[in-house]
Amino acid sequence: MLYKQPENADILVAHGRPSQEALPRRFTVCVWNWQKCKHKKWAGEFTKIAQAADLFLAQEVHRSCSVKNIMDQAPYYWNGAISFFSLKDKNPIGVATGCRAQPLQVAYAAAAREPVLRVPKMTLSALYPVQNTRHRLLVINIHAINFTGLKPFENNMQCTAEMLASYNGPVLLGGDFNSWNTNRRRMLQSMAKAAGLSEVTFEPDDRTRCLGRPVDYLFVRGLTVLASGVRVTDASDHNPLLARLEAA
Repeated sequence: MLYKQPENADILVAHGRPSQEALPRRFTVCVWNWQKCKHKKWAGEFTKIAQAADLFLAQEVHRSCSVKNIMDQAPYYWNGAISFFSLKDKNPIGVATGCRAQPLQVAYAAAAREPVLRVPKMTLSALYPVQNTRHRLLVINIHAINFTGLKPFENNMQCTAEMLASYNGPVLLGGDFNSWNTNRRRMLQSMAKAAGLSEVTFEPDDRTRCLGRPVDYLFVRGLTVLASGVRVTDASDHNPLLARLEAA
């Protein structure tokens, strides 16, 4: 095994401080793959977006001390699921969900491992209170399996479907789905449809593409889409997705 991976008890991490008791009924969400925070412009871009977003779903989070300090300056409580540790500096890498409110519950699921590198891709779920409503919002942040055949990807989507099946309230599902061919996209859309989710659309659609197909998505259930857009940036190899949403 090339990369060191955390023990099961150490996969989930949390840091930061919530700035609100509950997520606003109208809120802004950002979905963004950080590409391990490699680019010098990443910190400035993240800081700008964090000023506007109430909820943040990040993938490929390289949680070095400097990155963690920048994350903690934002008004978020962060939950993360560690996939592996970097070779050079042994910093944890995985997905992270930040919110102005602290979650009521947090869980993760590890998908099939990537070939060669043998690292699992993480799916992180968190349940948040929402202001002035009896509902709780289930937020699922996913970085889907990539360099494999269709079967591991199908298993990844089935794992996500199981998370969704156990909850009948409002849902937000977003992340990097690595849906770079027709079969993967169809499988993703089928899973979302079966769970009663609607895909958030973007116009113009400046989402990052692989083989001509978008890989980042945002799906919702029980939420009204007020506005949506893609922020074009060179601070990562992915463009951030942004949406203004309202809970029923």
